Amino acid sequence: MVSLADSIIQGIRDYISSCPLLTDGKVKVNYLGSEMVSYTIDEVPTETLVKRYMDGSSVRKFQFIFASREAYSASVLENMKVSGFYEQFSDWMEQQNMLKNLPILPDNCEAKNIRTLTNGYTLNADAQAKQQRYQIQCELRYLKRRNA
Repeated sequence: MVSLADSIIQGIRDYISSCPLLTDGKVKVNYLGSEMVSYTIDEVPTETLVKRYMDGSSVRKFQFIFASREAYSASVLENMKVSGFYEQFSDWMEQQNMLKNLPILPDNCEAKNIRTLTNGYTLNADAQAKQQRYQIQCELRYLKRRNA
């Protein structure tokens, strides 16, 4: 039996943690550690309601950023490797979506699709620490049933 998530963000974290592309780092929430390689899922403030139904249920969206701390280098090969990771991550998410392998959510919610909204990109780089933050913006759409 698959256990349900306690929250939307937990369901997304558990889902992304299952991605075989992730290396040794653990996926955190709203916190990107200083160690390499580390990962985080950061919530994005946005309008959540997409559509409301007469019975009180609704289609909602949860936008988030998946980010990692990576080595910062002038090496073209190293930078292409990180860019390639985000391209593969986007492909993995698309494939999982097509297979209907979606995040497991709290009991009154059902995932409908998950997708990337952008390519992976560098948000900031610290040449002195030789680290950079890469990220990709994503969105989960889900049905939230009316509480009985």
